[in-house]
Amino acid sequence: INSVHSLCYHPEGKQLVVAAGERVLIYDPDGTLLNTLKAHKDVVNCVAYARDGKKFASGAVDKTVIVWTPQLEGLLKYS
Repeated sequence: INSVHSLCYHPEGKQLVVAAGERVLIYDPDGTLLNTLKAHKDVVNCVAYARDGKKFASGAVDKTVIVWTPQLEGLLKYS
């Protein structure tokens, strides 16, 4: 990991999402890495969960925002 720019917990504490370099990292509450998402073409600046915990979003220097499903699929991409 080059650098961490943002992180957020699921509203119920089920997982932690981290913006690290060009990747979005998904951890379980005990710190085990569950998944690495690479959909952005530049540094990811921020991640945030929806209040209901059903989706989260990531935003990057590449001027895109991706809304992710609980299955970690990029549902919507805005640029």
